[in-house]
Amino acid sequence: MAAPAGFPTLQPAMKIRCGLTGFLPCGDIHTGSALFGLPFGEGSLVSVGDFQPKLDFKMRNGQDWFRIDADKKHARATISGMAVDAEGRALRCIAEGIFDLNEHTLPLITGDPNAKSIPFGHATEIMRFECGHEEYKAIENMLFASSLRLIKEESGEIVAEIAISRIISGTGHD
Repeated sequence: MAAPAGFPTLQPAMKIRCGLTGFLPCGDIHTGSALFGLPFGEGSLVSVGDFQPKLDFKMRNGQDWFRIDADKKHARATISGMAVDAEGRALRCIAEGIFDLNEHTLPLITGDPNAKSIPFGHATEIMRFECGHEEYKAIENMLFASSLRLIKEESGEIVAEIAISRIISGTGHD
């Protein structure tokens, strides 16, 4: 089904997979939110389907800053990460997201050792990229929407898997 005139559509673009390397509580901040730092380590950022430009990057590092609302119904994330291709060319990933907090998500986000994996459907993000290398420059002029899940591996490691789609502007005069 085509979108009605003027409404944007989504093009599957890429996937990110990376491990979270810690849960660092910063306490309750001036907004009344509880702040957590969630650094992440190495992982992958790869394009899917016919998305252009083709991407095959290794995530090197970054951080998620989670602010858990005082009513504990939602968390707001500010994310910044760095990825590098095989030739050493880096790009910056910037995202803001909103997470539903419930009996599934809250334990995982706060580092509860008894937490379990959570499926897609509890978080959305808006994402953009900065990269001045000619081969990837077009990505700076695109906006993306993403959904993610958090997987608790048998080893106890928490892995974020993010499905990212390019937002395509709506068309038409109606």
